Amino acid sequence: MPTHHIIAIDGPAASGKSSVARALAQRLGFSYVNSGAMYRAVTWHVLQRGVNVHEPAAVASAVEQSSIVCHLIDKQSRISIDDHDPTPHLRDDDVNRAVSVVSSVPRLREILVARLRQYANKDNVVMEGRDIGSVVFPETPFKFYIDASPHVRVQRRLAEGQRDEIAARDRADSSRVASPLVIAPDAAVIDTSALTIDGVVDQIMQRLVRKGLPVHSQTVTARRQRMNPYYWLGYTLSRLLAQIFFRFRILHRERMIQSGPVILAMNHQSFFDPPLAGNASDRAIFILTRKTLLDHWFWGWLLPKLNIIPVDQEGSDRSALKALIRILREGEATLVFPEGGRTLDGNLQPAQPGIGLVIAKTLAPVVPMRIFGAHEAWARGSKKIRLHPITIVVGHPIFFTQADIAERGKDVYQRLSERVMNEIAKLTIDGNG
Repeated sequence: MPTHHIIAIDGPAASGKSSVARALAQRLGFSYVNSGAMYRAVTWHVLQRGVNVHEPAAVASAVEQSSIVCHLIDKQSRISIDDHDPTPHLRDDDVNRAVSVVSSVPRLREILVARLRQYANKDNVVMEGRDIGSVVFPETPFKFYIDASPHVRVQRRLAEGQRDEIAARDRADSSRVASPLVIAPDAAVIDTSALTIDGVVDQIMQRLVRKGLPVHSQTVTARRQRMNPYYWLGYTLSRLLAQIFFRFRILHRERMIQSGPVILAMNHQSFFDPPLAGNASDRAIFILTRKTLLDHWFWGWLLPKLNIIPVDQEGSDRSALKALIRILREGEATLVFPEGGRTLDGNLQPAQPGIGLVIAKTLAPVVPMRIFGAHEAWARGSKKIRLHPITIVVGHPIFFTQADIAERGKDVYQRLSERVMNEIAKLTIDGNG
């Protein structure tokens, strides 16, 4: 029997279970374990050894001969195979193509299930996968099956630039002989099609309390920061006018983290970007701007009421970073443009290290977002506004740990920034770019 509490989160691809499991673990102070990452790691290792993934015996033999070590580092699961860290390769194209085939090998699943069960002796755990409640920890009373409609799941994958065949993936996961994807008889099923991440986590928290999990009362429902009247008016008018004149829409708003510290990271195309980005969140967000704007009597009165944080134009990098860190440590949300300034040609620009420094100092989760059409509507340097459609796509949150900043090289901030920018670059409009 496990010596700690185990919360099992199962569900099909693109159901939102990973984001929900991470957010739930963070809310509870539990460790987060992604079982899928373990299967991807082994798939990468098998491919590196040149094994034919369509030969189950060869796959099983390769895994049996390997040294697989599972760790918990800063409340996150990490795996090493033969002293190699496969983490950077878990989403490689060849791994994406082979992971379902490799994961269906019964002997491999037997080995990895035993490894997954070892986490129960290390800490309280939120573990997500496809057979956690049915096979890995069937005795846990805390089981949840996270689902969404096939259409919603397809759209989520397309918006990430992924073209997985959801129906085929579901058939493969549900029909495999070893540990098929099933709903455990005593699992609570939650459909995420029309829910935010926080909304799903709130539902789970309430069910956990009813099932007897000791939970601090203040963590059951996430605290929501309220908008002041000025911010609410600007928030409402900007969305209404943008919808009327620019057919403005936000895709996958359900991925937004609506409580606690969070960095909204978006590419920068136009002066339209800050107010429109704010509409992706149900709460007020903080935005940095030049201190000189406050010299005008009207803007000096209004902008602070809109959560604008003034920074000195000279030495603005240092003052801006200090302000961002302070705001995040107070549990608020901020909008950051990793590129630094607005694009000249509408294309994505290289990431600057500033956001990486803020991540390293706060470990705040990042929600990547990408705006389309704002450059065409109001390009940098142009005095003419065009009625061009504008769309914002919200990506899956990125959660960072101390392990991500363990290497203290001078380029660590740049690498963190580039990781965020790479996630922004993957986002597309319904798969059409």
